[in-house]
Parts: sequence; structure tokens; C-alpha cells
Amino acid sequence: MARCPECNSKLVIPSDLERWDRIFCEACGTELEVVDVNPLELEAVYDFEDDDNALDELEEDEDDLEWDEEEDEEEDEEW
Repeated sequence: MARCPECNSKLVIPSDLERWDRIFCEACGTELEVVDVNPLELEAVYDFEDDDNALDELEEDEDDLEWDEEEDEEEDEEW
């Protein structure tokens, strides 16, 4: 009996399952990848391709954190 590594629910496993196949847990909706068939080993799949906007937001945050070197020099002179 195979169980979802994320929610521990029982999984329906197809008889023709092969390594690197992907199945879905009906209980939690997690996509699972077959890492090994015997013994059956499953891992949750996290696709980050849908988060292109998140990367853009991170780059913008980095820009906000950068400061002007001139400001740094002025502060050094004050000390």
C-alpha cells in the first residue's frame, strides 16, 4: 500500500507505473514523481516555472536594498 509523502493518504497506483512517472494524490492534490519502483519511492514535485513573477519581485527587492556608493562615502566622512 503506497501513501502520499505529503498527507499520508492511500494512493491508487497504476500497474504499469515506471520510474520518473508522475501521479497525483487525490486527497491533497500534490503531484508525485516515482523515484524508484521497487521498493516504491515517491517524491513531491514542486514546479517553480509558474513563479516567474516571484523572481522578478525578488530582483526588484534587491534593487531596493542597494544603496548609492556616494551616500556610503558621505557617511564614512562624517565618522
